[in-house]
Amino acid sequence: MSDLDLQLEGYIKKLKNGDSTAFDMIYECTYRKVFFLVLPILKDRALAEDIMQDTYLKFLEKLYDYKAKNSLAYLLTIAKNLAINEYNKRKREVKDIDLDSSAFAYDAYLEFSAQNEELIRSALSVLSQVEKNVFLLHNLENLTHREIALILEKPLGTITWTYQQAVKKMRKHLEG
Repeated sequence: MSDLDLQLEGYIKKLKNGDSTAFDMIYECTYRKVFFLVLPILKDRALAEDIMQDTYLKFLEKLYDYKAKNSLAYLLTIAKNLAINEYNKRKREVKDIDLDSSAFAYDAYLEFSAQNEELIRSALSVLSQVEKNVFLLHNLENLTHREIALILEKPLGTITWTYQQAVKKMRKHLEG
C-alpha cells in the first residue's frame, strides 16, 4: 500500500468519525488525479469538473459502505464509471465521439508560463502524444508514475519507460 493510500485511509477513518475537515484533505490529495482521469474521456474541461464534483458526492454517499484498502483506486473507479456513463449518454446524442484516451492531448488543458512556453512547446514537439501526456502529467502536475499508470490504464513499467524515452528525446532535441 502506498503512502498516499495510507494517508487517505486515515482521512477516511476521520471522516467516518465526523471530522469534516478530513474531506478537504481527501479532496486536496486526489482532485487532480480524478480530473486528469475523466478529462480524456469527456474532452471537455467544464464537464470534467462537473463529473469530478459528482465523483466526490458519490464517494460521500457510499462512504459508510467503503471497506476496501485502496482508496485512490476506489475513488478513480467511481470517477471513471461516472465519466463513461456521461460519455455514453452524450454518444447517443452526438455521433463519432472517441473514447481512446491515448490520443488525448493534455497539453491543450495545461498552462505554461509565458517566458517558457515557446521552449516547452518546441521540446514537446518531438514527442508522441502518449510521451507528451506522461511527461506533462509527471512534471507539470506532479503526478507519480504510479498515479499516471492508474489514470492512463497502462502498466507502471510502460509509464516509466515512456517517461524515460520522452526525456531522452527532448534532451537530444534541445542539445541539437
